[in-house]
Amino acid sequence: MRRENRRDSQVVNNFFTFASIAIISITITIYTNYITKEKPKVLEKLQCEKETPTRVVVTDRKLLKKSVKALDKGYYKIESSFLKSQDDKSTVEKAISLKELEQYYVDNIKIPAKKELEKYLKIRVELIENEKKDENLYAGKLISSFRINSNELLRFESDIKFMYKNAIKDRVDCSMKVYKNYVEN
Repeated sequence: MRRENRRDSQVVNNFFTFASIAIISITITIYTNYITKEKPKVLEKLQCEKETPTRVVVTDRKLLKKSVKALDKGYYKIESSFLKSQDDKSTVEKAISLKELEQYYVDNIKIPAKKELEKYLKIRVELIENEKKDENLYAGKLISSFRINSNELLRFESDIKFMYKNAIKDRVDCSMKVYKNYVEN
């Protein structure tokens, strides 16, 4: 009789172990499928992003969506700079001036920037000229950074095939299209 009692208790023990595993599995499945936070939305690349190697980093999507209001009201400043080739004779200043580069952004925004602002969206632009001895396929890189209070919201990096005004303008146009795409979606 003792052996039968042990077997009965073993059957009951196994049943409760199985029931516990089933309940835990169901709970985990429900939690991961229905309760967890929404997965970040991945946007499909725009056509202009596919033309040359392009990298976009979004750090604050909520603030990015609000930043367009500042842009639409003219509360923005554009800060641009060149990073010239160190070894070779630099051609970036022959191709375009900082004023022209900033004007491409203003033309895309279609609203002139207001003067003497305390709070604004800062568009930081860097035009980097690659070293020719590196045998790089691209002449340079355009980096556009959209910031509020020194916090970067979106960073756009794109290679430039040739250091010509039209190629640079295409990359500027693309950076603004990408910014607007991330704001809208």
